[in-house]
Amino acid sequence: MVTSKENEILKGENVGDSDSAIGVVDLKKHFVSKNESENVKAVDGLSFSIMKGEIFGLLGPNGAGKTTFIRMLVGLLKPTSGQILFNGEELNVNSAKLKNVIGYVPQEAAFWKDLTVYENLSTIGTTYKIPNKELKERIDHLLDGLYLMDQKKKKASKLSGGMQRRLNLAMGMVHHPQILLLDEVFVGLDPQTRNYLYDYLRDFASKENKTIIITSHLMEIVDSLSDRVGILDLGKMLAVDTPENLKNTHGKGDILQLEIDKDFDDSLVSKIDKAVADVSIEKNEQNLVVKTLNAIAKLPEILNIVEAEGFLIQDVKLTKQSLETVFISLTGKELRV
Repeated sequence: MVTSKENEILKGENVGDSDSAIGVVDLKKHFVSKNESENVKAVDGLSFSIMKGEIFGLLGPNGAGKTTFIRMLVGLLKPTSGQILFNGEELNVNSAKLKNVIGYVPQEAAFWKDLTVYENLSTIGTTYKIPNKELKERIDHLLDGLYLMDQKKKKASKLSGGMQRRLNLAMGMVHHPQILLLDEVFVGLDPQTRNYLYDYLRDFASKENKTIIITSHLMEIVDSLSDRVGILDLGKMLAVDTPENLKNTHGKGDILQLEIDKDFDDSLVSKIDKAVADVSIEKNEQNLVVKTLNAIAKLPEILNIVEAEGFLIQDVKLTKQSLETVFISLTGKELRV
């Protein structure tokens, strides 16, 4: 179920907004099947905006149209119809201006293994015709920020996996793009490297007013890093909102499991159900299972009722609603790798 607020976004009503970095207007991409028996609608009427300075998470299972959309976004595919606007302007596929606007960081290695770290960045920088002095300043800035300065003379093939990920990121940022597209870049990173990159990317987006688009099957990354999330399936955008709003609107709620000190009957369940708004309660042996949005806020009221009825709480377990439950609720399937 799409909310009225989401409908405004999905209709693309703010695509021409001055704060919009990307405006997608009724975008479609159709393919003819191999036996030419049917028209496959890989992307089917997408309309939404991604704002300047925003980190936007894009989720979708295999076959959702996510890869097709990304290929159109970076200029590798021409839409069947519709528009993608960059700062309100439609750019031609394969145009030099489009390449300068977007930085693409793929999951696989996008550097030359036999070149040093510095040589990689210098080589890719020259393809963007960046003046030598400016290019050196940009490279030094990236090496400092991504903790690669001490590795700049080392061949890329000799770097650790985490350092190679950071070099990959630097390769996509050396031309200082307005829009940075990160495609499954967090896979295989240790927690320390991952958390550092979180902070680095947040600073890049907020301080430099850059737009970052993240695609990942790691829900916790999209949840913690994204300002807004779009959920795509079967070529259509099902929902766009902040992670918290998506969880509150489409999630199945938090789950509270209260272990009671002795057996209880349905009267306790009934009392809580009548007194506390918007809860679903089940009795499971000596456990009271409560499903509700924002369970922490309602916990004191529930505890007071339980204790007033002469019971003691021996244990409390809270399972928070997640972006994954929202995804499954909207698409009816788990996110496939």
